[in-house]
Amino acid sequence: MPSDRRAFDRLRAQARQAREIGDYHQAARLEHEAAEWAGALGLANSRTHALLWEGYSLRQAGDDDLALASLLQAVYDRAIADPADVFSALTAILHISLERKPFRFCRTLLNQTRDWLFDLRQPWSASLDFLEGELAFRQGEFAVAWDWHFRAWTNWHDKHPHLTPTTHLWALCRTAFRRCDPAALKEWVSTLTNLHVTQPLERQLVQRAQLLLWRARRTTSAPVDLALDLLRSTAGETRDSGAHRETLRVLALAGRWREIDNALSRHVLETDCFENRLSLGDLALNRARIMLGLLAADDDYNETIASTVRPVARPSLSLTTMLDQAKQCYQAAQQLAGEQDKRLETHWYSNTIRQRQNRLTSLFPSD
Repeated sequence: MPSDRRAFDRLRAQARQAREIGDYHQAARLEHEAAEWAGALGLANSRTHALLWEGYSLRQAGDDDLALASLLQAVYDRAIADPADVFSALTAILHISLERKPFRFCRTLLNQTRDWLFDLRQPWSASLDFLEGELAFRQGEFAVAWDWHFRAWTNWHDKHPHLTPTTHLWALCRTAFRRCDPAALKEWVSTLTNLHVTQPLERQLVQRAQLLLWRARRTTSAPVDLALDLLRSTAGETRDSGAHRETLRVLALAGRWREIDNALSRHVLETDCFENRLSLGDLALNRARIMLGLLAADDDYNETIASTVRPVARPSLSLTTMLDQAKQCYQAAQQLAGEQDKRLETHWYSNTIRQRQNRLTSLFPSD
């Protein structure tokens, strides 16, 4: 029995090491093997803990379906498992659900988890407050999202179960950006940077926050090296294209179109995602602005743009191509926006596309 326990502990240690270097598939395989060992030894708590971390690792690797399978197994034995691990699995399931399930499903699961937590009499509500903020953020309710995220960070405790400080602070940074509040953004980016994180994904979040701060202020030269470094570190990322989109926006504002073309040739943005379609439309719109002798604008930050341009007699083929590309991207995004609005019971996505289409029309009105 002691040797079996040592084998389990060795597998978990190896999984932690794999996560530290960003090899999340390997970490998941090791956690799965550890869970099987624990099950064979009759160690219910250890099995649940390994299943939880298998789910975490699979999610970081971009395999949400497999992650859900592991997390649901962790929740299944809640009567005998460590409540802290069960709660962590439930919050991870909620986080995945925010990306794909209807608002009513997420709302119900959040409420049920709060009721269960109330019965446990445990001070773990910060994670649920964070998820409330994430749900409001996805609905475009950024003031509400800010209140929840601020409350979550205020009530955060450095004790399992909890989310990392980086996760909370990144949420505050991107919400401040969406609220167009550069002063708050500066404060929280500074706090996040001062954590001096070492884990790869956390370093990426710090870099993303720094890029958001530059976009909100634009008082210094563009952090091109930082953007390119982030592009390299997220090459092949399957879980989230957010870092890729944000670096492309910075490069567009810096006029680095060659780097943008190279990045898009190496990492094609999936076109079944609203945010990706929107970003591609914004890139084409900014290329058209440059061709018309205008400055690039940060449409994602609701930046003030130039007034209507007088139509040219014969638009060049390249200009016509960019205008058509922007129009097509926004039209494709419009359908995805309708689906997101329906899923999340909001109008934010359709309103966002309508704003972009109005900007395109005002930039170059049709006859």
